[in-house]
Amino acid sequence: MKSLLLFLTSVLTAHAHFLFVVPSPDGARATLFLSEDLKPEKGVPAAMVAPARLQLRHQGHDQPLTVEKLGDTYQVTLTGTGPRLLHGLLDLGFTRGGNYLLHYHPKTILSSPFDVAVGTTPVEIVPHGKPGAVTLQVLAHGKPLPHAEINLVLPDGTAKKVKTNETGTSEALSLPGRYGAWARFWEPAEGVRDGKPYEQLRHYATLVFGAPYPAMPEATSSFGSVVHDGWLYVYGGHIAKTHSYSKEAVSGQFHRLRLSGAPVWEKLPSGPPLQGMNLAAHGGMIYRIGGMAPRNEPSAPADIHSTAECARFNPATKTWEAMPPLPQPRSSHDVVVLGDQLLVAGGWNLRGKEPSEWADTILTLDLKAAKPEWVAAPQPFRRRALMAVAHHGKMYVIGGFDEKNAIHRSVSVFDPATKTWSEAAKLPAGKGLGFAPAATAHRNKLYVSVSDGTLLQLDEATGEWSKVGLSTPRLAHRLAAHGESILALGGADQGKNFDLIDAIELR
Repeated sequence: MKSLLLFLTSVLTAHAHFLFVVPSPDGARATLFLSEDLKPEKGVPAAMVAPARLQLRHQGHDQPLTVEKLGDTYQVTLTGTGPRLLHGLLDLGFTRGGNYLLHYHPKTILSSPFDVAVGTTPVEIVPHGKPGAVTLQVLAHGKPLPHAEINLVLPDGTAKKVKTNETGTSEALSLPGRYGAWARFWEPAEGVRDGKPYEQLRHYATLVFGAPYPAMPEATSSFGSVVHDGWLYVYGGHIAKTHSYSKEAVSGQFHRLRLSGAPVWEKLPSGPPLQGMNLAAHGGMIYRIGGMAPRNEPSAPADIHSTAECARFNPATKTWEAMPPLPQPRSSHDVVVLGDQLLVAGGWNLRGKEPSEWADTILTLDLKAAKPEWVAAPQPFRRRALMAVAHHGKMYVIGGFDEKNAIHRSVSVFDPATKTWSEAAKLPAGKGLGFAPAATAHRNKLYVSVSDGTLLQLDEATGEWSKVGLSTPRLAHRLAAHGESILALGGADQGKNFDLIDAIELR
């Protein structure tokens, strides 16, 4: 075993590698690896991290964790929820030919990153400040370490070196997202280990903090979103307390985020304040269809109306242009694109004090036509607060509730080739799980996120739904796919809107 460790540490010290502990997006597990960034590096033996001793600090108490080998990685299971701190030690002992001991002190913050310190390690990095202005302080035995070098892995994946000042503090860091950092502190120490003397302890502190994706520009629910050409677009939504309706309760803000690159939201030209709508993409354009807009002031009784307005956004010119309006106003519906056809399913027409009209047709718009016109066709249900997804050339209409306020777990499937409807497997049973879900299709798989935070995947061979992930419980949110993750965006729970983006890793 000793000879193996000597070999492994010689591999490690031939190139600079540091112990990072990176949590999964749902905060349930964390992976240990030696690398120069926040991803495992090929050629570095994964088994080197096996001797690490880690603890999880939750509500003021430290719980020892067991490092387990899962496939080709080493992981720990994280219990509890909310603010938590991972910390520990990896003692790699002697390196080949060295007269020093090599110690790694990893720290990972699963919460707001500011002013979180372990307080008992020879060296650590502590974040201070606020979002958009984060500073890092290096402490050695609890005291500031001036003129220390901090090596950063920035949220966009690039590397940067910064120096600390007289108080051991770095310059401010502005990028939102997940950071990695490491710093060193070497101190003289005389002793004997395994019959061999040493003269120095070489300590390396590592830190992982921050969300992998930045918060949305505003906390919102019942908004529109779409991924197009590497960008995530979000529009509008309800930004006040749940069931509170007024002109000020609905947003018309429009933003986008490049999913690969610097994770910074870009503000785009806004539009009318709307909720209960969605976006779709086709031919380089972003389409906005219908929605609901209150007409009353905050102090007045609610006066809520659906709209027939449709528009499209040109990312090249960053301008909106009007499209043919819907035949009747509609909100709480959903939209998809199949080929060159834009389809609208479900929803209702809110008419202020007049009785609401429930939609019993789907609408189709030929986006390639010289003069596009909406065409109506029968829809075998009346539901709103549902979700529609284009999948395998068909439109899947998922969940929602009806005129009698009954929540449905139905998955209705429209085939545009035959103009026929069929039923796929219902969502699993559970209280309220069909109301205001979110869904997306990714790599020939259909995913649905329901109100308790469960991410479901449809196995079309067996006709069964299976749980494949977990995120923050929420309603009226959206899903987006990126790489190996499904992103759960915004939404609301217990009267509160979220600006949170959870990344649910697909395994």
